[in-house]
Amino acid sequence: MQLCARRKGPPLVSSPLNPPSMNKTLLKTTFLGLAGSLLMLTSACESQDPTPEDNTPNLRPLTAQEIKTVAGSNEFAYKSFAQISQMEEGKNVFISPLSLSMALTMTYNGAANGTKEAMKQTLGFGNASDEEINQSFKSLSELLVGIDKKVEFTTANSIWLNNQYELLAPFVTTNQNYFQATVKPLDFASSAAKNEINNWVNDKTKGKIKTIVDQVTPDHVLFLINAIYFKGAWANQFDKQLTASRTFRLENGGTISHPFMTLLKGKYLLYQDASKQVIDLPYGNGQYSMTMIVPSGQRTVKDLMPELSHANVTQWLDKADSSSLQLQMPKFKLELKYGDNLKETLKNLGMAVAFTDQADFSNINKGGNLSISEVNHKTFVEVNEEGTEAAAATSVGIYVTSVPLSVTIDKPFVFLIREKSTNAILFIGRLMEPK
Repeated sequence: MQLCARRKGPPLVSSPLNPPSMNKTLLKTTFLGLAGSLLMLTSACESQDPTPEDNTPNLRPLTAQEIKTVAGSNEFAYKSFAQISQMEEGKNVFISPLSLSMALTMTYNGAANGTKEAMKQTLGFGNASDEEINQSFKSLSELLVGIDKKVEFTTANSIWLNNQYELLAPFVTTNQNYFQATVKPLDFASSAAKNEINNWVNDKTKGKIKTIVDQVTPDHVLFLINAIYFKGAWANQFDKQLTASRTFRLENGGTISHPFMTLLKGKYLLYQDASKQVIDLPYGNGQYSMTMIVPSGQRTVKDLMPELSHANVTQWLDKADSSSLQLQMPKFKLELKYGDNLKETLKNLGMAVAFTDQADFSNINKGGNLSISEVNHKTFVEVNEEGTEAAAATSVGIYVTSVPLSVTIDKPFVFLIREKSTNAILFIGRLMEPK
């Protein structure tokens, strides 16, 4: 039924039972009645708010293996973040552990024997079977995509093959079934190969990561690529008119002037103790959030690093209370790239063999003698009054071997973008100097 539609009816005509004189009276009465009704309907239509879109979280209980996979992946997140932060001393850091895990798990599906075991432990998979690992990534990805209508989250995977080689069928089938990976042979001797791979990444990250592969040579056998895109609107947006320059205090004792956003009437979770403040700022329906961990007093981000773990962050958030205190924080945009430091990080975490001529990737093709040549990772994040846009791409190259009145975040801090029902960490970073 269309409440505010014009009512239609037969025209009034003259008849023996309805003479012209009665028509005039009836027309006047009808006109006044219709005018009054129309006025009432118009007022009702103008005052009636549109029905808000239902954005109830689309949740389900996690399986036992999904819980283990998330826990292992989160520990990998904190360990890799700590390693890279140490190598990038004093610099901004932003990585996507989920993107790294997906690209490396596709690679893991081609490993064998000692190489496979080393990768399994580094990635936090414990004693899970290959089937359990792959299935949990598949089902978690499906859950994360549809959990909030106000958050756009996508992930895509691809395998780019030197057309001089053939891949073993089980390796291809596994990555297609569980990671929906597209597989495409290319002429690696052509400069067009690099462009085609980078164009795919650019498309899947909506232009935020334009390139991921620096060079493609005939010595490369394949590239395994993951791309992630995230765009979330704050549950309570910051007022643009209140954005103004404030002082951001650097850890070296200096200061810079930078635009700060102000949230006057929002709701978020707040936990604080003698050493830190934890602010959990929700997107959309509240399932996704940005969790910021700010050192208190004279403590620094470096002092916080040893405390960062899945167990500790979960404990802090469990203790957090709902807050409506005015919140001020810097708006910022970062674009970062990791190559050699990421390679060293993975070696230090236990999978060094995968980069040597002792590597065993015999489940990729019959030729053997394969190892990881490089792992490249690029990230993008922009935090503004409306929300957050973030993207990441990971490329694994395989080649033949031989309580205050307000809360102000005006100093360096660690931040995570995570999903609450799964505890999955999509991104983790530290802001040392807003750009």
